[in-house]
Amino acid sequence: MRGKQIASMSLVPRLRGMKTKNKILIAATLLTLTTQSTFAFSHGRPIWDRRTSSSSSSSSNQTVAQIPVSLPTPVPATSSPTPIPVSSGYMDGDIIFIQSQSTQSAALREATGSVWTHVGLLVKQNSAWYVAEAVGPVVSTPLNDFIARSKNKAYQVYRFRPFDPTTMRSAMLTAIQKYNKPYDIYFEFSDTRTYCSELTYKVMLDVTGIGLGRVQKMKDMKLDGPYVKALIQKRLTEIGKELNPEEDIITPVSQMNDPNVTLVSSSQ
Repeated sequence: MRGKQIASMSLVPRLRGMKTKNKILIAATLLTLTTQSTFAFSHGRPIWDRRTSSSSSSSSNQTVAQIPVSLPTPVPATSSPTPIPVSSGYMDGDIIFIQSQSTQSAALREATGSVWTHVGLLVKQNSAWYVAEAVGPVVSTPLNDFIARSKNKAYQVYRFRPFDPTTMRSAMLTAIQKYNKPYDIYFEFSDTRTYCSELTYKVMLDVTGIGLGRVQKMKDMKLDGPYVKALIQKRLTEIGKELNPEEDIITPVSQMNDPNVTLVSSSQ
């Protein structure tokens, strides 16, 4: 970027004496070059980056993994391992479940009675697997980074049977972009925010016409555990909100138990 800025400065003296129309054209060109350079080296990249890795410098590649063609740019870990190579056993759109270890997940374990508290969608890119996950907003995470966050690195991968593998990838990427929303800490079933299992439910509904998992009511959850009570107090009560017992909710475990999924791979 600095090289282009210097080149831009060297042209300033040449503007003197030119006609106004020519000055405007040159100024517009210089502005475009500067804007493109700033964008290319910015760490705050848009979540949907359509550029290929070959369009960025090597220094940029060391900072942010390049995810071309409508895939979300991953947020790199401090020391991110190489993404797991493509396995012949996986397909775009496979659903991966892990046992998250966050405070929120402790509440979800209480509420659902299951250790499987987080879910994402497998997406193949550059001969490696990534996971599209709703963490506010949707990001693409290298598969082994995703698995590393699970307790004892436990995971299970399932396939949703009602889909056509020839159209799954393009349809899924379109749907993921559609639901690229801020994270929903209130677990409200809406189109303004989304949480992990809501993303997988709505993406599969758009792609196949069938939702993944069973939509339940908030009152169907076990809400009297200490972690659940603490989460409700922090996220709702303290800001004057009340839990709506009739709110729809979709959980990771209901998706794992969907009769239309088959187990593809498991750590156990």
